[in-house]
Amino acid sequence: MQNSTLKLLNDHKSIRAFTDQEVTDEMVETILTAAVAGPNINNYQPVTFIEITDQALKAEITAQVGMSYIETAMRYFVVTVDFNKDLIGLSPELREIAEEKLASYAMLEGGIVSAGVSLGRAQVAAESLGLGSVTMAGALRAFELYEEKLQLPKLVKAVMGFSIGYPADNPGIKPKLPINGVLMTDHYKQQQMVDAVKVYDKTMVKYYAKRGIESSWIGNNIKMFTRKQDYTKLGEYPKQKGFSLK
Repeated sequence: MQNSTLKLLNDHKSIRAFTDQEVTDEMVETILTAAVAGPNINNYQPVTFIEITDQALKAEITAQVGMSYIETAMRYFVVTVDFNKDLIGLSPELREIAEEKLASYAMLEGGIVSAGVSLGRAQVAAESLGLGSVTMAGALRAFELYEEKLQLPKLVKAVMGFSIGYPADNPGIKPKLPINGVLMTDHYKQQQMVDAVKVYDKTMVKYYAKRGIESSWIGNNIKMFTRKQDYTKLGEYPKQKGFSLK
């Protein structure tokens, strides 16, 4: 089966090089309106996009996280889980009750899922307008800069970076796991997943080879899992924002 929407979804590419062509405010508003029109936890609508327009700050973030497509993108956004908006209009007594509930792990997880849904929709909306985009979990490593510069209140936590602009390259479509690696019936089947991964690993060997890289999906996973990274501060960050994770 195929139609224009399915083609757009299946042809997705993460763009990491952008031209200097303007991305208008109207385009941004169109993209983000579509982004937040999707489902979210309890209609709390706990997602807020904060655009950084200060080029010096974008350069500082880029230097810290090593992602040039933050500094070079025409528009760069910090995506936040935002439950602060849901406290507006509450009395001090009700706010205290709400904050205790919102501090739980379940609420933070719901906020992050909501942000993921919004980001996926934002990418499709951007691509429908001829733009390219990239989402970045790694951009969160600059969370201390976001806290300092963006004045994020309690229960507003940065979770992702999002860059959009006109593509300056065409990286090609990265293959994904076959359908038996993402769909099971009635219960989880380990052997089915093993078989899917084996097939996919061979596909990725060919994909990387075309890009002049000697690797595979398993090999890349090993590299990523074994590289030394200290996540201690990132692990404490939610608690600093009022999420007790109980």
